[in-house]
Amino acid sequence: MTLRRLSPAVLAVLAVSASTPGCGSEAEQAPETDDARTTQGPAPTTGAPPGEADQEEPEVEGRPPVEKPPRGEAGPTEGPRSDPRVTELEREAAATVRAYVRALNSRDGERVCSLLAPGAIDQVDLPLERRDCAASLDASIGFGDPRGLAVWEGAEVLELAAVRTDGSEATVVATVLTRFADRPEPSIEDDVIHLTRDAGEWVLAKPSATLHRAVGVADVPPIVLSPPRERS
Repeated sequence: MTLRRLSPAVLAVLAVSASTPGCGSEAEQAPETDDARTTQGPAPTTGAPPGEADQEEPEVEGRPPVEKPPRGEAGPTEGPRSDPRVTELEREAAATVRAYVRALNSRDGERVCSLLAPGAIDQVDLPLERRDCAASLDASIGFGDPRGLAVWEGAEVLELAAVRTDGSEATVVATVLTRFADRPEPSIEDDVIHLTRDAGEWVLAKPSATLHRAVGVADVPPIVLSPPRERS
């Protein structure tokens, strides 16, 4: 999957909200060793005449033909290995973000509320208020605004562009694809998600843009991007 260039606003938020480099940053790359800099000699030749190396292997009676990948495509490779530079806290923060988006897709208000810090839902202007957070979200997710605004259908985390922790706070930049029930084309944006530790677990310090989209808020307030500690 091709990495998307983060917007200047997202990059500015990351620079302010976290001091610990996230996984995959250039600052954390292992220094190049002498062995890695050693130039390898030419690969041994097979002795095959020029032009014959790409010819298909002749079939042998009783043996199935060997299938080769199309030219320019690599054959099967091993699956991704865990990156030792990713801390356990970063893995937990990433898992919380994915669980949050899954709960929105499931219209599970109770689950979404359990992943929000106490009182965080008060920062969202929900279209349908009910007795508590869970009931209000159950009624509001996928709300069809009579003014003709886009009706949210679902979201998908395409990738986690950055995961950074700083003590009891974390910032995750998730590239989210959003689909709308009444629009033919989806939208893609970088959702900056701020988390905090509560009873030893990561929760969202405040609802992110994805939740605002899910309840039909067209104009996401700028405060969504700012780190919680900068709020007055």
